[in-house]
Parts: sequence; C-alpha cells; structure tokens
Amino acid sequence: MESISLRTWIVVISGVFVLAGCANEQDAVRESVARPTPESLPATAPADGPGPDVAAAPPPDLAAAPTLATLLRVALDRSPVIMAARARALAAAEGAAVESALPNPQLLVGWYETPVETRVGSQEWSIGIRQSIPFPTKLSTKADIENSEAQRMRIAYERVARDVLVEVVKTANEIAYIDEARGVTAQIEGLLERYATAAAAGETSSLVSELFRAETQRAQLQNDRVILSELRVVEAQRMRSLLNLPVNVVIGTPDVGEAPSIRSSVAELLDVAERHNQELREAGIALETARLRASLAEQRHVPDMSVGVTSIRTERLPSSLGMNPDGNGDNPLIFSFGVTLPIWLQGDAAAIRRAHALERAASLERLDAIQKTRDSVARAWFQVGNAARLSQLYAQVLVPRAAVAARTAEDLLGSGKGNLGGVLETIAVFHNFRLAAARARADHGRAVADLERAIGQPFTADGVADATDVGGVDVGAPRGDEAEDTE
Repeated sequence: MESISLRTWIVVISGVFVLAGCANEQDAVRESVARPTPESLPATAPADGPGPDVAAAPPPDLAAAPTLATLLRVALDRSPVIMAARARALAAAEGAAVESALPNPQLLVGWYETPVETRVGSQEWSIGIRQSIPFPTKLSTKADIENSEAQRMRIAYERVARDVLVEVVKTANEIAYIDEARGVTAQIEGLLERYATAAAAGETSSLVSELFRAETQRAQLQNDRVILSELRVVEAQRMRSLLNLPVNVVIGTPDVGEAPSIRSSVAELLDVAERHNQELREAGIALETARLRASLAEQRHVPDMSVGVTSIRTERLPSSLGMNPDGNGDNPLIFSFGVTLPIWLQGDAAAIRRAHALERAASLERLDAIQKTRDSVARAWFQVGNAARLSQLYAQVLVPRAAVAARTAEDLLGSGKGNLGGVLETIAVFHNFRLAAARARADHGRAVADLERAIGQPFTADGVADATDVGGVDVGAPRGDEAEDTE
C-alpha cells in the first residue's frame, strides 16, 4: 500500500503543478489588459467594479438651473446604457485569461472486465490524468485576439458614453432655447396686449385693421407659447430619460454657458479625428483583430499535444503460492504523449480563406470609416461656423437695431407722429430676431457637440481640440496593399 500512496501523490502533485501554471498565466494576462476607462471622459467615470445601484440612489435636484457639468456627471453616474457598455468592457477584459488557459485535465478511470494475471499479480483497474496542450503559439494568438477585443470594447464604452454626453448637451441647449423663447414670447404678448387694449379704448388713433392685426398677432403668440410649453415637456422628458431619472424630477433651465469659438482649422480637426474618433479607432482595432484571426487560422495545421500518466492497480500474489517476485503488487505507471493529426486539409484551407476574406473586409470597412469620419468632421465644422456667424450677427447687429427701431416706433406713436401699424411691424421684427438669436445660440451649442462627437474629443475653453496621440492602433494612413483603395 505504501507504493500505491507514493505514486498517487506523484500524480496529484503533477496535476497541481499543471493547474498552478494555468492560474499564473491567467493572472499575467489579466494584468496586461488595460482598464476600460475612456481617456476622454471626465474623471468621475468609474474605473472598475459593478457600478452603483442607480435604482436605490436618490435622484439629484436639478430644478435650479443645473450646469452642463452637473448634467454630464449625472449621466455618467446613472445612464444604464453607459453602465451596460462599461460592464461589457470589463467582461471583455477577462477574455485573454479565458482563452490563454489550458483546457481542464481529464481524470481517467478504467477497469478490466476480467482481471489480467501477470507475474507480479492481477491487474484490476487503473486511474490516470491527461492534459491537452494546444500549441503555444495558438494560445498566445488567442490571448492577443481577446486583448484586441477588450481594447475594442473599451473604446465602445467610450463611444457609448460620448454619444450620451453629446445628447445631454444638445438637449440642454434645446431646453435653454425653449425657456428663453417662452420668456421672449410672453414679453411680446404682454406688449401687444397693452397696445391692443389701448387701441380698443381709443387711446390711439389706430385703424380697425391695425387693431385686428394686434389681436391676431397676440393670438398667434399665445399659440406659440402653448407649442413651446408642450415642447418643453418633451425635451424635459428626453433629459430625464438620458439621465435615468423618475418622471417627477423637475428639470430647471440649464446653464449652458457660451459655446466655445472653434479656432482649429479643418485640417487640424481631421488630424484630431483620425487619432481620437471612436468609430475610427474601433475600425482600426477590428482590422488588427481580423489579422490575428487570420494568423490563428493559418495555425490549424499545427498539431496539438497531450500528456498523461496512468497508474494500474495490481494485487499482490498470495503467499500461499510461495512466490514473491521483484515488484510483487507494485502499481505500474504508464506515461503517455499524444499529438493531433491535422489530416483534414480541405477544412483547414477553407478556414484560412475565410479568415483572409474577413481581414480584407475589415480593411475596407476601416477605409470607409476614415472617409465617413472626414465627411462628418467637415459637415460639423461648417454647421459650427454657420451657427456662430448667425449668433454673432443677431447678437451684435440685428437684435440691437430691431430694439432701437421698436423704441423709436413707440416714441413716435406716443408723440402722435406714428401709427400702431408701424409699432406692430417693428415689434414683430424685434420678436422674430430675438427668437432667431436664441435659436442660433442653441444651434451653435448643439453644433459644437456634434463636432466634438465627430472628432471624438472635447474642445478646450479656447476652442482648440486636443491633438495628442491616444496610443494603441494607428488608424491614420493606410498600410501596405490598403493604399490602393484610397486612390
């Protein structure tokens, strides 16, 4: 029995060493995977862990003019879609440890239908362990594929968070515009009501047509205020949905501040986009992953191995036989080594062709992503410039002049030199210009958010995009045979 115990321990210890080697390899790969925290997100973005229980957390108070920074922080903390993308990135970070681990060993137990008699006793049953060992380059390539996929999911997390934050900014600008438009409309409505009341009481020498015009304009403004109020309900719910807030949370007028004046040229913005745009970075990593998968497919013809050890239970010869040969009752050990036979060449060749076709598709999709990104940047750049010019035109020229014209018309009416029709016309122009100015400011803020989405980076207070390299996969100029596709 002593020999059985010793050899059994040998088998067990061998298995422990194999499993310990697997665990060490998993730990090393896990440490090599970067945490899926977007570089361009605020520092409040969580780095790891399951995330807060947003259902149990009390909703924030946003009734008193919340700033954009506050709204963005709430979105990062509470948005389910951001938290889901973050959880997927954390899950993907474990992929390398999963794929680089050795398969679990097999415990083998066998017995003889009829005991086999040998010179050292009868053999009755056996116990062993077998470990499959894929070719080392296959494991490393699989780990590289999973590392690449983890990097892509980290960027996907960044992209999802970016899209939510951009929508928060755009919705905040829309709510700010609606609230300003409601205030302007209420002011003009009150002014028209005053003039219509004065005209009806005979305090002005107005014509019947002028009185009718004042009343109809006031009625139109009342309808406009109803529409703006309903739009306010829609946009407020849009904001609550983005922030994952209950329906009873009051959304005050957001303090959006002034949109930055963009000072970067189109060429500079395109350079930033090709370094930071999340879709473009994802396409570059997808191409690297496809290349790694092609490399793994080409290794299908490389044989895998297996090693094993088996102990055969052998009974001692009874002493009544008067025989005690050397090794009587010892349990023999059988060491085994095996390799796979990759003889099905047709399947291997098809897998290689498929992998290279997918690599080619990823290369073309990356080139398409480059062109789409450039197009998005150019269009967003124009929208920003156009909205900025309109905002400046209304703020510095049209609205001040319309205000002067409205005051002049009121003074002339008060001195008896003007008429109500002239006042109503200037008031309508003043009203439209103030609304257009508010609309231009909101469009400017929304356009800047779209441009930040296109380049994948926020602007500084000076309106300059950060052009530092993010590292990782180069998604700029094409390489090798991809250059011909850009012509």
